[in-house]
Amino acid sequence: MKTQQNYWEMVWVLAKTDFKLRYNNSWLGFVWVILKPLLIFLVLDFVFSHIFGGGIKFSLGLLTGIILWSFFAECTMVGMTSLLNKAHIITKISIPKWVIVVSSTLNTLLNFFLNLLVLAVFFILGGVFPNMLNIMIALYYCLIIYLISLSFSFFTAPLFLNFRDMNQIWEVLLTAGFYAAPIIYPMSIIPAHIQTLLYLNPMTFIIVHVKNILLENQFVYPLHHALYLSLSFISFIIGYLFFQKFSQRSAEYI
Repeated sequence: MKTQQNYWEMVWVLAKTDFKLRYNNSWLGFVWVILKPLLIFLVLDFVFSHIFGGGIKFSLGLLTGIILWSFFAECTMVGMTSLLNKAHIITKISIPKWVIVVSSTLNTLLNFFLNLLVLAVFFILGGVFPNMLNIMIALYYCLIIYLISLSFSFFTAPLFLNFRDMNQIWEVLLTAGFYAAPIIYPMSIIPAHIQTLLYLNPMTFIIVHVKNILLENQFVYPLHHALYLSLSFISFIIGYLFFQKFSQRSAEYI
């Protein structure tokens, strides 16, 4: 029990250290955490607000989608490359490999919380005030994003040691996924049969329903939510078991 507690303390220390070192030599420091999604939002909002009618809800929905997708993209990319990036730790210290993956993805979660604060400021400036229940449900969906990203990281981190072009492939898929997900456009303009295909992307479900919860006070059907949550947990368990099996010899490939 004491050992497990020490491992979780190590996770937190590594995550905080990564967070500080990432912007240590940057003169803008932590501003870079929020600058990238904010600049993407400003460009896309300027272009597409005229196409889809604009309005404060479109802009807030756009910013919400960008921040959620940026979190998913960064978390999965960092998790995929975590074992290789922390090779200097793995080869010198005997610790469970899951500590490396979890601490790396937890670092992106810290960045994400900063972006959520910026999102909250935009909601206040826009005069949109979701009630506390809606905010808590939206944050719950954010934790599901982390669960999905961590599951993906457990699958891909050991594979990346052998197939080091996976990050390039995933980067292309993330770009395609960004434009396929209902971030820029409202889901209502998409034909029903295409919507079904878009929901194969797990982020589509979350982005659509977080927007609906925060901006329209609309909730997902309980059955759909239960099914999605169950699939997320199953993916996590399978991913963790896969990681435990294939990460044991990871030091040999570093």
